[in-house]
Formats: sequence, C-alpha cells, structure tokens
Amino acid sequence: MTEEAAATATTTQPTATIGAESILDDPEEAETQEILLMKQRVAEMEAEAEKLRQLQAAAEAGDSTAGSAPPESEDDKAAADGRSVYVGNVDYSATPEDIQAHFQACGTINRVTILCDKFTGHPKGYAYVEFAEPEHIDAALTMDNSLFHGRLIKACFFFYVLFDAKKTLLMLLPNLSKWTAGTARTMSTASSKTSSPKPYPFSKTALVLPEARSPPPKPLLQGKGLMPHLLKTLPPQQKQTMLRNLFSRKSPNCILPGSIVNATLEHAPFQFTGVVLGVRRRGPDTSLVLRNVVQRMGVEMQIYPCSPHVKELKVVRQPPRGRMRRAKLFYLRDSPEKMSAIAGGSRK
Repeated sequence: MTEEAAATATTTQPTATIGAESILDDPEEAETQEILLMKQRVAEMEAEAEKLRQLQAAAEAGDSTAGSAPPESEDDKAAADGRSVYVGNVDYSATPEDIQAHFQACGTINRVTILCDKFTGHPKGYAYVEFAEPEHIDAALTMDNSLFHGRLIKACFFFYVLFDAKKTLLMLLPNLSKWTAGTARTMSTASSKTSSPKPYPFSKTALVLPEARSPPPKPLLQGKGLMPHLLKTLPPQQKQTMLRNLFSRKSPNCILPGSIVNATLEHAPFQFTGVVLGVRRRGPDTSLVLRNVVQRMGVEMQIYPCSPHVKELKVVRQPPRGRMRRAKLFYLRDSPEKMSAIAGGSRK
C-alpha cells in the first residue's frame, strides 16, 4: 500500500509542476503576441509612409515637368482678354457648365471663369467667358439682356469694362478747365480781376410768388377783415380769375346747375364731362358736383377749382332755357331720362 501510494505520488507530482509552468508561461505568450502585433502595425505604417513618399515624389516630378513649360506672356494674356466677354448679374447658383451652355451657340469657348470671394468662397455674381476666336465676341454681345436662370444678364466687351473708368476720366479732363473757370482760386492771395462770379442756376420751373409790395394795414394785423383778405390773396392769380369768371353770380359765364362742364385734371381720369348737379360757393373751398353715365353706371365727381390738380374748367353747354327751376339737381340720380333730356338740350 505504501509503495503504490508513493508511486502515485511520484506520478502525480510532475503533472502538477507542468500545470504550474503552463500557468506561469501564459502572460509571457500574451505579451509576445502583443509585441508581434505592434511590430506588424508599425511595418504596415512604414509601408504606407513609403507609398506616400513615392506618390509625393511623383507629383513633384510632374509639377517640375509642367513648370518647365514657358509661362504665359503679357501678349498672350492680352490676347486672351481680347477674346473674353464680361457677364454680369449672374445667378449665384450658376455653374461654369451652365454659362458655357448659354453661350455655346456664339462659338467655341476656351474657358469660363466665375469670380468668387477670397474669404467666403461665395460667387460675386459675374463671370468671364473666353472664346477661341475674337470673331465670336460680336455674337456673344447679342446675348446682352438675355434671360439666364430667371435673371437678365449683362454681356459686354472685357476691354470696355477695364477701361470704362479711364475713358470717363479722359472725357472729363478737357471739360474740367471749363467747369472750374471763374471758380478756381489761384496760388496768389489777391483776387483775380478778370474772373467774375456767375449767377446761380436756379430752376426755371420753380414757382416764385411775388412779394407783397405794401405792408398789410393795422386793422388786418389785429384780425379785422382777415377772411376777406384771405379770399383775395390766398388763391393764385389764375384761380382767382377762374372764380370770378365761372363762379361769380354777376358773371355772364357763371356755371349754373344743369350746365354741361368739361374738367381737365392732372391725374386720372384727366378729363371728365358731366351735368352740374350743384355748386357750392365757399371762396377758396368752392366746389361743384358733375354727374355722367359711364357704361350704364352713374358716376359723380366733386371738383374743387382752386385745387392745383385742376387745370381747366370749360362750359360746354348752358342749361336748357337759361336756368333750371331748382338750385340742386340731385333728383336726376333717380331720373336718368330727365338727365339724358338735359344732356340733349331740352327740358321736360
């Protein structure tokens, strides 16, 4: 029994030592595996870096070969500008392909350039179209004010845009001496005897009312007789003449109810002819009511002769038999047959 137990003990002891050794070796194997993975990743990164170096070297070689070509001279740039057209009011969403398709019928296009802001990168709203031949410029200029993306674009010659300000300055220089003649001051402090001041160019259409020649009387300054004074002086001279001739009861050309009057206005309807239904005499606030039938509908207008919008009042026809029985003819609104009889020149 003791020998068997010793044998079993001797047989089981190596297995225990082997298991312990395996347990101790597991962390070392994990560390070695991590190190191998890290080395593999480093190798991959070095390979990618080498590829990038090769691509960069190839790109630099291509740039060097492209840079070996001679750059554009000033003559080439001037020739390209001579074949270019300025396009303004371009839609911000437009692309060079859209502009090329719009001007394709004019001729062969070499390049389309849309200018953008250097800070924001947004388009500025204008572009340049370079054609292959200068003869295509005339056809492109016919596209001026054409509709492009819902906008009327502006197409003009590129040289005209560049030298427009210069030409304007050259045009102003010959006349600058004429404009400053008599107004420019010389270097000396003494005034020039030959130069004479020119009168100020006042507007010829401005209305300058004449000043009162005589001062108002003292009772008027105290408020006595103010309203009669305003009736005589407030309306302009032309309106006063109209009031005296057409609205004075003593005038032979007085407008009476039942008369046919033609009014000329400065605004729509510009002219209106109708039968006078009534006259309201209130000095500068005098008015009359005209009635007419327009497209089977009665239309009335109250006209103020002293208004600046009234140009002229003309009596076309006096009332039948000289005078109507009533001073106000508002009953004609309900009697169109009587109104047509008055317009025809007879009274029923």
